[in-house]
Amino acid sequence: MLKAQDRHPFRPEHIHFMVEARGHRKLVTHIFAAGDQYLDSDVVFGVRKSLVEEYRAHHGGNAPDRRAMEGDWFSLDREFRLAALA
Repeated sequence: MLKAQDRHPFRPEHIHFMVEARGHRKLVTHIFAAGDQYLDSDVVFGVRKSLVEEYRAHHGGNAPDRRAMEGDWFSLDREFRLAALA
């Protein structure tokens, strides 16, 4: 089917999240990396502008939890809001 539609099988880079809190609805979502070459052609059409964020690149230093990190790593600042149960 993909070949017939002249489409590729690739997804943009993304991270999955499942966020839960007592008294609130569970949130299952993902955040896509800004600038990924497949953002405009996601094979499952899952990309929304509100789900695209800039992942910040780091080399060494300390992680947000103050652990010493070696090599290259990335961080993402994202706020999630959960809907209260009715």
